[in-house]
Amino acid sequence: MRHVPIAVSLLATCTSVALVAQSRYLPDSPGTWKPWAFRAYADDRRVFGAGPAAVKEVEAQLLRLNAIIKKTPGITNPIGFSVETSGDLGLGNEGLSVRAGEPAFTARPFPSSMGFGAFPVMEYGSGATAKRDDTGETPHLYFSVNDLWQPLTSFPGNRVPEFEKLDAAVVRLAPPQPDLLGFQRYGNALVIKKSAAPIWAAVPFAEALDLVARAIELRLVDERSAAGRIQAVYDEMTSSAKRDQIITLQKAEAAKSKDPAYLDKAIARMDRETASLLPQIAAAKAVAAKSEQELASVKATAEGLSAADKAAPACYASGDKVSTSRFRRAPSPGCDPLVRANWKLFNPALPRTAPQILTISDFPQCLSAESQAPHVGGCRAAMRLLESIDKAALLAWLQ
Repeated sequence: MRHVPIAVSLLATCTSVALVAQSRYLPDSPGTWKPWAFRAYADDRRVFGAGPAAVKEVEAQLLRLNAIIKKTPGITNPIGFSVETSGDLGLGNEGLSVRAGEPAFTARPFPSSMGFGAFPVMEYGSGATAKRDDTGETPHLYFSVNDLWQPLTSFPGNRVPEFEKLDAAVVRLAPPQPDLLGFQRYGNALVIKKSAAPIWAAVPFAEALDLVARAIELRLVDERSAAGRIQAVYDEMTSSAKRDQIITLQKAEAAKSKDPAYLDKAIARMDRETASLLPQIAAAKAVAAKSEQELASVKATAEGLSAADKAAPACYASGDKVSTSRFRRAPSPGCDPLVRANWKLFNPALPRTAPQILTISDFPQCLSAESQAPHVGGCRAAMRLLESIDKAALLAWLQ
């Protein structure tokens, strides 16, 4: 009976292959602008304190941005592809918790984002069964509004491994890159803003060392706990009460065994297992001791800093084999600046709904020649948009 579903599967596969073989792109067929969609989830409205009027204005601002996109030559009346755009209230790359040193969500400009996707127009089948389609999957560009972290965390090397368990809003700054298509580039994000202030602020060396110390202290809690758990097992196994209990149980088993040496073997095995805990305890304590030395060294370094050193920008040299030596005073060769979002960039006199910075992400997927699809949608339409969009209009839209 197993040959029946296999035959059905083969038939379905052949039918699918035949249908795909009959599919073709329609590069000269008029596309459409699909209906606009906007989402403002309850959690985002609550966390950011966005009432109905604010939500409506955030969407209105995104629609103004959408109108600028729609006026781009080659995008206004799409040929060979259809455009879909949709917006969201909230942050696209963070959780809904405020980290140390950041303003409350209710004190920030409202963040939002909008996606742009160009779906190729295709035709499946032939003759009377031919069917036009402009759905499926396609590369998207994402336009983020009032999101300072998006450009600072858009490249793979932004993380500081030592700070992973800290609630620290500190990252490594991406290496400088030339402008792309008339946009400033930070990592894998394009940025346009009116303010002359940078999107990032340097982290002082004294603060960086304090974060290092806090990270080591957290690590020490785990390391001491691990050593303590092994020590507790050893102490229990070597206590006379526990040992007598185990021997009593083994005597009962020995009575059932035909091996006259059963009890002696069981006791010897118990002693070996107990003894094996000693090197584990030593190793665990050695790990904790090393961290204690690192912590003492970091604190001593911090206490010996001059006022100028404390205020100097910090950097991170990932190539150094010693973790604590990776944190240095900038500038230093091979050392990435440690930064956080510069919240002073935002003008507090403006309404929270005012767009003050725009970042565009996910464009790197379209930069290589290999990414150019064999149709006019997808990356080709996305790059056409970036090349031809009215940058002056974008700047005028920002406040």
